[in-house]
Formats: sequence, C-alpha cells, structure tokens
Amino acid sequence: MPNVSVIIPSYNLGEYIGETLQSVKDQTFQDWECIVVENGSSDNSKDVIREFVSLDARFKLIPLLSNIGVAAARNMALQRCFGRYILFLDADDLIDPHYMEKAVAALEEDPSLNIVYARADRFGEETTWDLPPFDMGTMLARNCLYVSCFFRKQELDLYYGAGFDTSFVNGYEDWDFWLSFLEHLPEEPRVLQLEEVLFHYRTRPGSRNKGVSDEILAEIRLKLWKKHKALYGRYFCNPTETVEYKRMQRAFGKASKSLGWQLRMGVKELLHRK
Repeated sequence: MPNVSVIIPSYNLGEYIGETLQSVKDQTFQDWECIVVENGSSDNSKDVIREFVSLDARFKLIPLLSNIGVAAARNMALQRCFGRYILFLDADDLIDPHYMEKAVAALEEDPSLNIVYARADRFGEETTWDLPPFDMGTMLARNCLYVSCFFRKQELDLYYGAGFDTSFVNGYEDWDFWLSFLEHLPEEPRVLQLEEVLFHYRTRPGSRNKGVSDEILAEIRLKLWKKHKALYGRYFCNPTETVEYKRMQRAFGKASKSLGWQLRMGVKELLHRK
C-alpha cells in the first residue's frame, strides 16, 4: 500500500501535464501512487501520461471518453486510491521535490493535525498571490486553502466521505470541499502551514476561476452559505476579507491613480470650498 495518493484530473493540458507529473516523480519521498483521470482530451495529454505510466508503475491512468469535470474526476480517483494521505494536484501546477516528504513527516509527527499545506507562489501570467494564513474566520470569507493540501484519507472516510460536490460547475468546488471537510470534524480543525514555499500555482488565460464574474461569484458565495449555514453560524466573517471587496478595493486604488480621477477630485474640492 502506498503512503500517499496523488490525484490529478486532466483535460486538454498536454502542454503542461508533463511538468506536473515530473514534479511528482522528483519527490524525495518515494512511497506514493499517482492517479491521473484523463477526461477525454483532444490534445496529446494521453500520450504524455502514458509515457510516464510505461516508465513508472506508480503512475496510473484512468482514461475517459468524455469530460466529466474536475470534481467528478477527483471523486472517481478517491474511490480507487490506496494511500494513507491524499494530495489533489491540478494538471498544470507543480510541487517542490520536498513537499511530500515534509508534509508526511508533519502528519506522522502530530496525529492531531487534520490538514498540512505549504506556503505557495504563483507563476505564469500572474506572479503575486494574496493568500492569507489559515483561520476559520478567514476561510469562511475567502478560500485560503488551495486544493493541493495533504490530509488523511481515514478522516475523509470517517467524518465526511462525500468528496467533491459536482454541482459547482463554475469553480470553487475546492472551497466547498474544504468547508465540508472542516465542518464534519468532531473538534476544532488543526491546520499546519509549512514555512517553505513548496507549492507552485500556474496562472494562465484559460484558468477557470479567472473567468468567474462578480455576479457568479456572489451566487457561489450564497450557495456556500446556504449549504454550510451551521458552520458559518459558529464564526464571524470580516466582510472586508471577501473576494468581492478585494476586487473593489483594487479597482478603486487603480482608478484613484488616474489623471481623470485626480482632476475630478480637484474640481470637486474647489467647488466645495466655494
């Protein structure tokens, strides 16, 4: 039985998935399996994955004829994995060679930990990432856990067990997953963030979450609140930590630096003085 199961949903990311699988292969911790659910891609994804499978038996491919979505793909792999610890990984992201080793060591040293993850950075189209440290108040206002965190499969089976909600078709299914996981724990969650940057999140024009409008995001937040009312009721959320507020704050800051804005404010001040 492998210690870690890495679960990767893949769809038309042949340009990137080789790097992702290589980052798994390069781990200093070697006791793992990597299950790739290939969602009927029309590019060269299957060929890239099959090459890794042919060279290393720890890689396993589940080929599908059509795209069932990332949530359903992860759920399918969850039913077929054997690891004590689970790591979800998107097909275009990368993990540092020491991520698995350090996360597993932390989980085994402290059995009370529920989730272990590392500091992270972004690369690609965008490089900055305003990802705050985990606490439940922040987690309810905005998702501060990326999907590639480590947790014990036993806890998922024992306390939650339902996997990902496939009705989140516009993204943020990982936010819902973590809220459900945390909600079903019998005690207050214990989450550890490793100090090193060990996870690398790729940003690109076609990323799902980049295309989510404020209106759709507001609907997702309402859906999360309705689904997790009991959890939200136990904590107070700071409204200024919401994604919508952050977007508005950035837009205001950008507008206030423009010449047109400064002229309007100057004219308004002169009129006020009169």
